[in-house]
Amino acid sequence: MENSIKVSGGKVNEGKAEILVEETNVFYNPVQEFNRDLSIAVLSLFAKDKYEENCKKKAGDDKDEAEKTDGDSVDMKPGDKTENGISVLEALSATGLRSIRYAKEVPYLKQIIANDISAKAAESIKKNIIHNKVEHLVTASQQDATMLMYQSRQTRFDGIDLDPYGCPSIFLDSAVQCVSNGGLLLITATDMAVLAGNSPETCYVKYGATSLKSKACHELALRILLQHIAAHAGRYGRYIEPLLSVSVDFYIRVFVRVFTSQKKCKDNTTKLGMVYQCTGCETMTLGPLGIRVNKAHKLPQSLPVGQLCKHCNHKHHV
Repeated sequence: MENSIKVSGGKVNEGKAEILVEETNVFYNPVQEFNRDLSIAVLSLFAKDKYEENCKKKAGDDKDEAEKTDGDSVDMKPGDKTENGISVLEALSATGLRSIRYAKEVPYLKQIIANDISAKAAESIKKNIIHNKVEHLVTASQQDATMLMYQSRQTRFDGIDLDPYGCPSIFLDSAVQCVSNGGLLLITATDMAVLAGNSPETCYVKYGATSLKSKACHELALRILLQHIAAHAGRYGRYIEPLLSVSVDFYIRVFVRVFTSQKKCKDNTTKLGMVYQCTGCETMTLGPLGIRVNKAHKLPQSLPVGQLCKHCNHKHHV
């Protein structure tokens, strides 16, 4: 993976991609290069696993064919197209930089859809696809992101990348429905003032949880986003499996797999809880929303804290 960035003569070079841009209106954020680098690393590992899974599924009980397809995976290189590879949707693509980097740096791909609602952006994506010679892998699309995902609930994508400006909430309902079973969601949130405790009431409106000002505010932000994704997935009998969650610069980024299982969804209450933060020493205590006793789901029977903090006798925020 190449990490050099060069912007000159109406072109942006990042990784193995070269993007044509209008010098008077360059929609490019170099700070997000690490975001894209990390996404390529995670998606590459996921794509390999999914490819091998698809090969075994296709081969079925034919052991010779299974061994043959497993052997083929070793030789797969970035830029090659394979029918057993993964399909990826970049729902908010802008210039198409991320999708083109995926096409040139991630192996085991079948198809990438680079989508943007803007006609100008869609035209830019088309030009950049041709300029980078990845027409065999990347297709430009001009649609509303949520509608595109709702319309893809039957065909589904193996990977969906959501990198919006601000809160990703409006895209989650459609995203958890159109990602394949065991598929990967790559989601960014940049509204850190809300998630880090400056506006707990706004955080509740957007994410269904109140944020707290704390030295652990960035970890809490990640957990708030994860529970929000889990809540959307649970409505459709699906649950999430977080692979990697990071807080970097001005944003957070999570990578989660989505599976279908009504039974597993019931475990969500055992993974969620209320945070009781002392207003004095800032000690945090967790109170689970549910517990499992002999495989049965039960409600907790008492609060995890008393009226005052046991360390400094101050009250708690909840």
